[in-house]
Amino acid sequence: MTVRFGIVGFGNIGQTHAQTLLSGSVPGAELTAVVSSRDDIELAPGIGVYADIDAMIAAQVVDAVIVATPTMDHVTTAEKVFAANLHLVIEKPVAMSVGQVESLIAKQPANCVAAVMLNQRYHPVYRRIQNLIADGELGRLQRFSWQMTAWYRPDVYFQVSSWRGTWPGEGGGALVNQCIHNIDVMQWILGMPDALVADAKFGKTHDIEVEYEVSALLRYDSGLSGSMIASTGEAPGVNRLDIVGDLGSIVFDGETLTLLRAHENVSEHLKNTREMFGVPAFRAETLEVDDDVNQHACVLQDVVLAISDSQALATPLAAGVDSIALANAMLLSTWQRSWVDLPLDTQLYEAELAKRVAESDLRTPKEIEVHIDMEDSYR
Repeated sequence: MTVRFGIVGFGNIGQTHAQTLLSGSVPGAELTAVVSSRDDIELAPGIGVYADIDAMIAAQVVDAVIVATPTMDHVTTAEKVFAANLHLVIEKPVAMSVGQVESLIAKQPANCVAAVMLNQRYHPVYRRIQNLIADGELGRLQRFSWQMTAWYRPDVYFQVSSWRGTWPGEGGGALVNQCIHNIDVMQWILGMPDALVADAKFGKTHDIEVEYEVSALLRYDSGLSGSMIASTGEAPGVNRLDIVGDLGSIVFDGETLTLLRAHENVSEHLKNTREMFGVPAFRAETLEVDDDVNQHACVLQDVVLAISDSQALATPLAAGVDSIALANAMLLSTWQRSWVDLPLDTQLYEAELAKRVAESDLRTPKEIEVHIDMEDSYR
């Protein structure tokens, strides 16, 4: 069985997905249609180019649709995919808010496969970390911190777009666009916190109205505590994840994954040692991980197998809820200057977001010649 894919939205990420499908990286998948307002698209013979999704659906040339539109159009586009009983792959974030995501999930037909492009769940390092924790290698988890500041974006990134960095276009900034990948992996590996407090900075480094920098503390009833710092305005920036348990710690600096194994249980040493300045001994191991993985292709292959063989999805539509909930909660905490309990009060958040959308508008893009290398965006 060959799954025929159509792509709605042929900007940077839409073109990336097209290249992935055309390269043969996804066995059992074929690109058959693209929806774009551009008239300069050059694709292989047999691939239809349509002015809108309605025309593509009417042509009956696709089995599954990749939604790669601006965030503001994700939900309405996906609803049309479901109405046509087609399978769905939707780019991150699914929507601006938890309420919007849950509304879309409620409309998913039972016979339709629906996945989110949370491709970093296929990052070999993050998968290795998840396995180490699941296997108990770190023991009881105590603390983690993640500096996710390697998402530097210059002003031109926003200036050439009508929707990026605006409340009505994205519903947020660093949290819902770039760092949503890290936030998703964070809750995928470590679970959802029970409460958090955050401080977001708006439009200081960039000429935008949404958040470009966020610092947050996360609290878990299990006793685990966490912190994260996110930014699109720092250079060179870092991607550093530290996870501490009572049997060992993990350090990932964006390139090297290190496991520090304790020679004895740290909690027991803390209670029982008679050495006033004694510290448990550790053995450091550099873990080799093959990072030659096309993460986007993995998600698409997952969808093909779910359609053809009923294989369970690693990133089903519902997987897009919790990362959006954390991003929404961090913004709400900033606006209210207080701790926010989870699960999130979605109605309260919708009301607060609606205020900011109503007071804003999309921008007029600037006509600036830019150089785009999508490989530079994957950090």
